[in-house]
Amino acid sequence: MGSLGAHAKETVTKAQSTVMHVVDKNGNGKIDAEDFGLTRENLEGAGETVKGVAIAAGHGLKAGSAAMGKAFVEARLELDLKTLKPVFPDTLPFSINDPHAEAAQPSILSIVARDKKRSESEVCRGAVGYYQSAKGYELLNLYEDYVSQSALAFYPAATKGIFLADPYQVGVYIALDEYFDFIRKALVNELEVVAQDLGAKHVRISFKEDKKSLVAQQVQTKAKTKLESMSAEHSASVDEFSSVEIAADVKFSGHDSPVAPPLVYFKNESDIVKLVRMRTSDGSNKIESKTYRFQCNRLFGAKEDDSAQISAILNGIKCTGSASFSQNIQRESRTILEYSIEF
Repeated sequence: MGSLGAHAKETVTKAQSTVMHVVDKNGNGKIDAEDFGLTRENLEGAGETVKGVAIAAGHGLKAGSAAMGKAFVEARLELDLKTLKPVFPDTLPFSINDPHAEAAQPSILSIVARDKKRSESEVCRGAVGYYQSAKGYELLNLYEDYVSQSALAFYPAATKGIFLADPYQVGVYIALDEYFDFIRKALVNELEVVAQDLGAKHVRISFKEDKKSLVAQQVQTKAKTKLESMSAEHSASVDEFSSVEIAADVKFSGHDSPVAPPLVYFKNESDIVKLVRMRTSDGSNKIESKTYRFQCNRLFGAKEDDSAQISAILNGIKCTGSASFSQNIQRESRTILEYSIEF
């Protein structure tokens, strides 16, 4: 029995030595937090499993403990979940195969390539993307090789980059650089179809931008005398002026068989809904002409909260289109879409 006990002890000692050799990555002769990538820096904000394991390691639990090794592995996986933030089909904020199944969709998302770190991580197996923290918000990054399998539509193509949600079509995303031009064209196209279906003879669509600016020219003159220094400031203002962009000027042959057109971008605009009703009603006193004006920032679906979130995320990820987005938001806030129609 004595020899058997000695043999068993020798076997355990060898096993412990093997475990030590494999697991002791920092070569300090013991299994500790650093062997599993748990450092003081990345322990901040970690969960209770991670913290508990780190404390245990600090108290010097002996190498070769199977429980210790298992706890460290679990802690490492928990930490990877927190830092890599993988997203799976069932954890997306909407159904990627049926966007209409959920009412809400992210106002901004990104298409990215798979990175080496996440591809090799156990916790990211089966992931379709990941979240990225930016200025207090979470940006959803979807993998480029996955979006083609989804029901989401991307304009002009599902390639790497930042996309904004179309405020009028669920599951449609528009490239950041194309967003404002896309919405403008969609608005104009729909108004042209409205005019044609209602039997108009002439339609004119314009974007009118009111540019208000105050140019302050400060001219500072200093006259030094023995007693005092004098300075004077002069300011000059530049009068308000407008720029006009004619988006469409179309003549039709006209007809007296108006039909109600399908509305997407103007379905909630009472003026256009009323125009359709007046032209398609059976009344004898038909409308002949009218000019409508719409505030563009409202048509763009640019809610204050959404715009602020998008701007914060773009700044947080240091996107080159951040400044352009803010400028376009400001431009649309001072732009009016004018719609003149004649029958």
